[in-house]
Amino acid sequence: MRPVLILALLAPLLMAQGGVPRARCDFGAGREALREAEQLGRAAPEDLLEGRARGERLTVRLREAVAVFLGCGCPLLAESVAEAAGLAAQLPGEADFARMARAIEALRGRIALARERMERQACR
Repeated sequence: MRPVLILALLAPLLMAQGGVPRARCDFGAGREALREAEQLGRAAPEDLLEGRARGERLTVRLREAVAVFLGCGCPLLAESVAEAAGLAAQLPGEADFARMARAIEALRGRIALARERMERQACR
């Protein structure tokens, strides 16, 4: 009885170490949030106001994905998405449209890298 209890208590830690999504995580929600962020970042905004609003939506979706991936025990994937979220968080405060366009281009690249990591390595 005692070894079973110890194993039950250690199971979440063991699963996180193995790179396997945890039984209670919603990895699919993280994938969906990342996919939506990628779609939001595809088209260039027409003006600063649209770019700022899109930056806010991107930040929210990417931060949601970070929380999901951390909850699933996927720290490397969460770190990749967090880098993209950091870039997105800068967009609402941007005052120059040309700089915003460059920032969105860099953001697209970060989101693509995060998606590639997710597809290549899954939960690590």
